[in-house]
Formats: sequence, C-alpha cells, structure tokens
Amino acid sequence: MARILIVDDDQNLTHVTRTALAQKGYEVAVCHSTGKAIDQIKRMKPDLILMDIMMPEVSGPEAVRNFQKDPDFKNIPIIFLTGLISSDEEDLEETGINIDGTVYQTLGKPYEIDDLLKTVRDNLAKPLR
Repeated sequence: MARILIVDDDQNLTHVTRTALAQKGYEVAVCHSTGKAIDQIKRMKPDLILMDIMMPEVSGPEAVRNFQKDPDFKNIPIIFLTGLISSDEEDLEETGINIDGTVYQTLGKPYEIDDLLKTVRDNLAKPLR
C-alpha cells in the first residue's frame, strides 16, 4: 500500500488522520516540523505528502518550494491542509495553492475523514507530473 507522510504541527489532528489512513492500509509517518520533513522524505520515500500551510519554523509552501528543487522529490503529490479556510469554503479547495506554477490541492481544517480519504485516493491515482 502507499506511503503517506503527514507534516503538521497539530498533534491531535495528525493522530486522528494517521489512524484513519492506517486503518485503510496506508503506511503513515508523521513529522511535526518542516525542518525534519526533508530527512523523513529521504528515509520514507512517500507516495504522497499531506502538508500543513502554517508551520512554526518554515511555512508549508516554503518547505515545498525548497524540497521540490530536488529531482527525487519533484513528483511526489502534495495536498495542503490549512485552518486558513474551512471545509465550507470550496473556492480555495477547488483552485488550490499555486507555488511556482504548480497548483496543489488544498483541504480546509477541520476536514471530514471521508473527504480526506477520497482526496488521498484521487491524488494517488493521478499520473505523475
């Protein structure tokens, strides 16, 4: 089954998300710091990353900008998670976050687990960029 890395500083949310994904058979790792995410990505080689936008040290988009420069990481699908929008605000969820010309799907927090699981399945099924 696919490997998923969650990069989010909200420990309660990551616990719930990790549990839901693991129950569906995904191999899941959690990183509570964008600074440690690169090392975790190198070790794990995830098939998908769930990345919080608002992180303490380096923002999620800035972290993505940094590690997407590495060809080994460039094609890993990323879904941004954010409390900046709610799950009711579909505009940002539909348009996503644009980083250097690449648009990343976004889910507002709190999200419904079924919505998250569907988004994960859909992103894992997409061909590589």
